[in-house]
Amino acid sequence: MAKQEPKREILEADRKRAEEQIKVHHRTVDYDTREYPVEVLVDKYSIGLEDDSNEIFVPDYQREHTWEPKRQSRFIESVLIGLPIPYLFVADISEKDGRLEIVDGSQRIRTLATFLKNELVLGDLEKLTELNGFTFADLPVSRQRRF
Repeated sequence: MAKQEPKREILEADRKRAEEQIKVHHRTVDYDTREYPVEVLVDKYSIGLEDDSNEIFVPDYQREHTWEPKRQSRFIESVLIGLPIPYLFVADISEKDGRLEIVDGSQRIRTLATFLKNELVLGDLEKLTELNGFTFADLPVSRQRRF
């Protein structure tokens, strides 16, 4: 565990210098909010994944897909029952090719992709217990389309 700095007496001059430093480094971040169907997001992530040409990609600094099947299943359950899901945050870091780097949401998009590829068998569901043992392909076609 990292050693914590000892508490020091903060003087008014310290506060003023700290405030000036915040002002120097503060910036306004431009952002845009867009809504896409799950299928579109998963396609933008999955198509080109093998050769690293996908439109939405997980950068090297992001951790691997670490959610265990229970957590993945519960996330899919949340989507199915219509709970609000946090946004994916992506950064447009490459002017030349327009690819988007996932800043926050890599576990969620990977879980969605795993489910749509029928690689996740739902389990440990609390609300939709009848879906335990289901994959995406086991859902009625009408539900697949809604998903």
